[in-house]
Amino acid sequence: MWLPASLPWQAPLSAGTMPLRERLQIRLARMRRWEFWPSWLYYGPIVLWILWLGLKHRSPTAFTAANPAIEAGGMVGERKHQALQPLQDNAPDLVAQFVLVGEASALQRIGQALAFADDHGWPVVLKPDVGQRGRGVHIARNAQEVGEYLGRFPGPVIVQRYVAGEEFGVFVARMPGQREVQIVSIVHKTFPQVGGDGVRSLRALILADARARLIANLLFKRWAAELDRVPAEGEVVQLVEIGAHCRGSLFLDARNLATPALQATLGRLLDAVPGYSFGRMDVRVPSSAHLPRGEGLQVLELNGVSAESAHIYHPDTPLLEGYRAMLHQWSLAFEIGAAHARAGAPVTSAWELLRLFRADLRRGAEWF
Repeated sequence: MWLPASLPWQAPLSAGTMPLRERLQIRLARMRRWEFWPSWLYYGPIVLWILWLGLKHRSPTAFTAANPAIEAGGMVGERKHQALQPLQDNAPDLVAQFVLVGEASALQRIGQALAFADDHGWPVVLKPDVGQRGRGVHIARNAQEVGEYLGRFPGPVIVQRYVAGEEFGVFVARMPGQREVQIVSIVHKTFPQVGGDGVRSLRALILADARARLIANLLFKRWAAELDRVPAEGEVVQLVEIGAHCRGSLFLDARNLATPALQATLGRLLDAVPGYSFGRMDVRVPSSAHLPRGEGLQVLELNGVSAESAHIYHPDTPLLEGYRAMLHQWSLAFEIGAAHARAGAPVTSAWELLRLFRADLRRGAEWF
């Protein structure tokens, strides 16, 4: 696989120029597709719905009790290992093994990560223990990359076994006391790529691809050192390898893959993580055929209430359908959270959520 010459944290703030006409065309194309709208624009009606649900349930932040196993229900600032560790302890066959590298000397941290790689093989996935939307995630393929990553980012980091195969996001919900898991959403995460023709540069190939051109600014930054290279005829360049929409992945609606067999496996998974009831599981399976059979699942992350029913990002999904899915999701979050709260689960206050959001904004500035 042809990889960028620079590591993500070495990428320049800007990468090359684009003709004004091209920039305007891309901007107009993104404006027509709401999946690329800024969050402040899209989330306005959803915030109003959340406020209404808070009044209805007489608790503005009842949703933070939807996952008692995770801080603030997984709204913001949660630590990934809180949900992954019980899964690794109770159902190790369902999770991509990981180790938490905490705060210690650089030599100790690097040694711990390299020992994990020796045991589980290369590459390994590095990610901040506190992070979301693909922030800070990097697939390290050698000891030098591990050393640079851990040396640059001193906070707690998860080192996880790399799992090949097809990646999916499966959103689940289960009311306290129920056995059956509701599958709210399934999305197939695919990674944009272009094929070389021996004539055009990587820059030209990106701009010629209907999907890649829409995220050209992101790709130009990531591939800054290779934009003028001409890929050989038949050479495939995978432009993205992190399964996050904001990092360039393409999300395809895969709700048709929901089956009783998959529900059964998800039920066993939720049983292995007491207090996890609502959110999106990012998983990989050997092939798309394995998912509906509930076979070969390897969980990469367990996300809480701030995760999205990501099938709404399927290209050309109508805006109203996206809103319907999100309003339904938040109704479930409040319903499940209120039920947990009645059973004694803690509810995070609005002021504490605000503090967590502010801390997350500061944290975001530290990561690529």
